[in-house]
Amino acid sequence: MRERLIEQLPQTIGDSEALEPVQREEFLVYLMGPYRTFDVETLLPTDTEREPDVPSFATWNETSGDYAEDEVLRLLQETRDCLRDRGFNAFLAIDVGISLDEMDAATQSIAFAQASNATIFLAPQVGDNLGVGIEIGSVLEDLLSADEMQGPAAEATPPDRSRRMMVAAEPSVRSAMLRSVHARWDASVRTFTDAGDCCRLCAQFCTHIQNEELYGSLSRLD
Repeated sequence: MRERLIEQLPQTIGDSEALEPVQREEFLVYLMGPYRTFDVETLLPTDTEREPDVPSFATWNETSGDYAEDEVLRLLQETRDCLRDRGFNAFLAIDVGISLDEMDAATQSIAFAQASNATIFLAPQVGDNLGVGIEIGSVLEDLLSADEMQGPAAEATPPDRSRRMMVAAEPSVRSAMLRSVHARWDASVRTFTDAGDCCRLCAQFCTHIQNEELYGSLSRLD
């Protein structure tokens, strides 16, 4: 998947527009966020007890949040462009050009996160039904499948890959999933106040991961 992403992002494929080449094309940054509809059933393990009314990003109450759907997408795109201006090969799922007939949305999220040097989930305050756990849960469930992650959170040993993941949320966002991201997976959870702050926060995280690959304990991805 890494090779496919690096090859396809600078191309126009289907509805996805070509992205300008970047200095560090092999440093992939997958940006996730509540800007498209997901099938909740495909994001949960087969033995999960399902609530009758699981909130969805597609059903948020725009009047009670700070963003409408197109504004969330714009924030994701601005953050992507900001990171690309700094040389990181940042992308959204819709930039890749893989049809849902070939690969469903949940599988795409897992595959993109596995292939990326860093994965960032942006969680702006979009209303009562934010449902942060729906998309991010698919990636975290993939991490949870490791033997070291079975059992209580206090006894779990998150894989190194969880260090490559950050959640950036507005201060007003509250979610049990956000609280568990750090407690169980030891991933970073940070807050941002506006688009400029979000850009700086994400760029700092990507620089940190890059330095960890070059000089620290994270392996470089081939």
